[in-house]
Amino acid sequence: MEAAKETASNVWTSTKRALSSAPPNDAYLPWDAQGVEQLVPDEEAKTHQVADIMNRMQRHNFDQSQGIVKGTLTVPSDLPPHLAQGLFAHPGSYPVCARYANEPSFLQPDNVPGPRGMGLKVFNCSKGESRLTDIAGNEESNTQDFLFNNAPMLELTDIDTTLDIMALREKHFDNPIALSAATKLRTDALKQNAPGLLPNTNIISHSMYTQSAFRFGKYYGHLALFPILPEQTKPKSSTQSVSSSDPHNVLKDWLFDYFNHHPAKYQFKIQLGTDPAHHPTEDASVVWDEATAPYQTVGYVEFPVQDSFNQERRVFWEDHMRLDPWRGLDAHRPLGSINRVRKGVYGRSTKQRDELNARDSYDVQLVDEIP
Repeated sequence: MEAAKETASNVWTSTKRALSSAPPNDAYLPWDAQGVEQLVPDEEAKTHQVADIMNRMQRHNFDQSQGIVKGTLTVPSDLPPHLAQGLFAHPGSYPVCARYANEPSFLQPDNVPGPRGMGLKVFNCSKGESRLTDIAGNEESNTQDFLFNNAPMLELTDIDTTLDIMALREKHFDNPIALSAATKLRTDALKQNAPGLLPNTNIISHSMYTQSAFRFGKYYGHLALFPILPEQTKPKSSTQSVSSSDPHNVLKDWLFDYFNHHPAKYQFKIQLGTDPAHHPTEDASVVWDEATAPYQTVGYVEFPVQDSFNQERRVFWEDHMRLDPWRGLDAHRPLGSINRVRKGVYGRSTKQRDELNARDSYDVQLVDEIP
């Protein structure tokens, strides 16, 4: 049965590829080619508006830690030249630390469906690569941050949509029902309500996506993590759905139970773009077709058995850890208006978070600094 499904899937992919007007799958486009990025009129002013709204909401905004784990990123030594780019041009093992979290603006129980995310910090990864921090004049760093979500697209789409949606979220901040009703009146209603349609299952079984585009050395693409161990993908994990009668923190409990007995392993993959018309950076709501931009493996992320909700580690992360892809390698520069907005928002958000927490966050340089 599985072989038949795979054959049917391959036939369908081949058919879509044959009918597509996209360039050949291996005609990878340089990241700085004309049309890959397009600045929006009044982009700086709009970014300031988004940052102002988000700072006002941040005083009441929450994301909920579900687990924090340490592990290793392994970059193979036999990657072909088009994949041996940036961090992935340097084979070897790199320490990592990751946080699984809920991502809604509202503090919601786990039995309410919504997006789930993973923030991943990779250590010891400079190795001669130029850094965006150097360009910005900030302190030297040896880390690279990746932010993932279990949805392959981002409903905020672009800077203009982000500004509209953030204004609605602020207006209806304490009323999720009113916010849902307001977004349903939009022409992109289905897209804006898509996060609530995500499967509310065990986080350990979720694939994770960067959603937006990033430079990948000479090229550009979307990055993703795909779980590969049987314990992660077997029915117990992948179909373990949250019910209305489950405890409010059931996802944290399931993740804790999983890591108490099993390791986790993910394939780290890249989709490389060949044409902005088919693989845009300026519209983060477009899911790139795997028939024209197939995922290719560039590494493996592994987490051993451990306490995924160590309280000392959780407090350290929430008080001190700073994750920002704009402070990483230039070879993995964030692309598109969504990421340019983030560049303007993250710094202000971090400053306010530190003020609210009465703590100082910083770009942690050693994995052993984390409890």
